[in-house]
Amino acid sequence: MRDFFEFKWIYYLQKLIAPSRKREITNKVLFISQTGTEDWILGAKARRLSRFYDGDSEVMFSNKFKNIPIAPAYFFLHQKYYSKALRYNPHLKKANCVVMFTHPEWNKFYSKSHAEYTLKHASKVVCLNKNMANELVSIGINPGNIEVYHMASNPDVFTPKKKRLGRTIGFCCAYYERKNPQLVLNLIKRIDDLNIILVGRGWDQCKNFNDLLSKENFTYYADMDYKLYPDLYKKMDVFVSPSFLEGGPVPLLEAMMSNVVPVASDTGFCPDLIKHGTNGFLFNPETDSVEQIEKLIRQALKIEGNISKEVEGHSWKNYGSKIYQLHSSFHK
Repeated sequence: MRDFFEFKWIYYLQKLIAPSRKREITNKVLFISQTGTEDWILGAKARRLSRFYDGDSEVMFSNKFKNIPIAPAYFFLHQKYYSKALRYNPHLKKANCVVMFTHPEWNKFYSKSHAEYTLKHASKVVCLNKNMANELVSIGINPGNIEVYHMASNPDVFTPKKKRLGRTIGFCCAYYERKNPQLVLNLIKRIDDLNIILVGRGWDQCKNFNDLLSKENFTYYADMDYKLYPDLYKKMDVFVSPSFLEGGPVPLLEAMMSNVVPVASDTGFCPDLIKHGTNGFLFNPETDSVEQIEKLIRQALKIEGNISKEVEGHSWKNYGSKIYQLHSSFHK
């Protein structure tokens, strides 16, 4: 009964209202994201997946997800988008829907019970890493309805650098709490003998950031055009991913494709892609000290071999083909 008053009531209410709405019909598979994400990473994912999808498809951006057309199949770029769409479009309960689960952020608006209630209607839930898949199983999602597809990038754009010179470390993240900004700041302050690159946005909001900008070994690339990212990764020898929570992160994949050695927190798909001590290093962002992480960075500078070989299969082309195969399997 508690679940009913928390969230179920709106699904029952819309079940009564929604049939009166007229809906468009399309013969194209829809990749659905929210209005406002067109120039954000989810919008970019939607366009890339649609581009490399083997069937007829298009991208749809919706504001409130109230009028989703009747289509052969759907791919929702975020679990909350699917949840909203399911409220106002009961036909989705019987449709071929693949839902990408980016990362868990449980709260009163999207609890574990809420996720379990909505995701059980999805044909497949695509998780970006194994830990996330295990968590969904723990809240009641059928493991047979879960697929683990690590995120993708473009190996033709992020090509491997020929040689690592062993003197530059880099970060690529925005300034907000989930990205563990304090660790980034502490490492920048601590390391004086290596070049440090920070690619991101919002770091000007950080207290005393101007003091860091005065360091001769530190360079901040703010709000850079994404077309410049391949060249920025090639400046790095070690890439540090400090986040407390991730589904990916995609920058780690891009860095590895660029033949940059990763040192990453053990979240998202980092433990799936990194073989600790072989092609990079993992650390616990909650318990490992700045000194311990710096030591891993210096060890990473000594790693040899082509890191990109480990991730060259994680292309948008392969990812789009996987989604097509999932949709095709529903008709067998």
